Amino acid sequence: MEYLGDNLLHGIECNMNKFTNTEEELARYIIEHPDEISQITSSQIAKRLHISPATITRFCQKMLFSGFNEFKHELKRYVDLRDKPNLTADIKQMDYFAQLYQNHLDIIENTFRKVSYLDIQQAVSFLTQADKIHVYGIGNSGITAQEFKSKFFRIGLNVETITDPHQAVMDAALSTEKSVVIGISVSGQTKEVIRAVNIAKRQGAAILVFTGEKESELSHLADLTILSMNKRNMYMGQNISPSLPFFLLFDLIYTELIAKDYKNRIHFREKTLKAFYDNY
Repeated sequence: MEYLGDNLLHGIECNMNKFTNTEEELARYIIEHPDEISQITSSQIAKRLHISPATITRFCQKMLFSGFNEFKHELKRYVDLRDKPNLTADIKQMDYFAQLYQNHLDIIENTFRKVSYLDIQQAVSFLTQADKIHVYGIGNSGITAQEFKSKFFRIGLNVETITDPHQAVMDAALSTEKSVVIGISVSGQTKEVIRAVNIAKRQGAAILVFTGEKESELSHLADLTILSMNKRNMYMGQNISPSLPFFLLFDLIYTELIAKDYKNRIHFREKTLKAFYDNY
């Protein structure tokens, strides 16, 4: 089990029996000084407690984090959640911060409203039945596509991300009926992505589309369209990453996929993490 947000310190306490004496010393220091730990580096912690950086890494991995950076991010989230009333009050004293804060909340809420549990289940079914998953995105959507690969590749899915339009066309020509092709485009009108998805569709591949526009050309090619909140009409929408609503959707699918096959997916994740740390 992973302990997130306001349950993080409770999770550390529940796992004390897993820790060595040195790791337990670190755990108790974190519980007593979460604000401090969330602001400093692992080398500073090691020096302060007279422990090795490897001890800190092992502790984080026993808590099912990839390393200290991921753990620190979650600890910072715990601190922010704990201090949320004061933090929110401070932010809202500045009008443009308040507007941006509200826009983020609106994106989260509306993205969750647009997607159904059935959509998530169907997406998981597509991904788990595919021999290979081809993900196409150009520009900012290319960054989003790379995040999809990073997230799902490490839990055992055969994912290839293409962000070059010429390579996407060639890759689509090699897709098969056992492939799932994912097209990502906020507008749903990215010609390079549409061209590649069209080719893949003719090859018999299943088409999964992530977009903010239900009636777009790309959406009409899909076997399954998963809609995100489109921030285009927001007052400060230009200041928000276009990837944010897609990342929320990826998290939903990722969580459902792991829940459906927990032992196997966690095995893949631990195997890939071990390979990484054994070689660096």
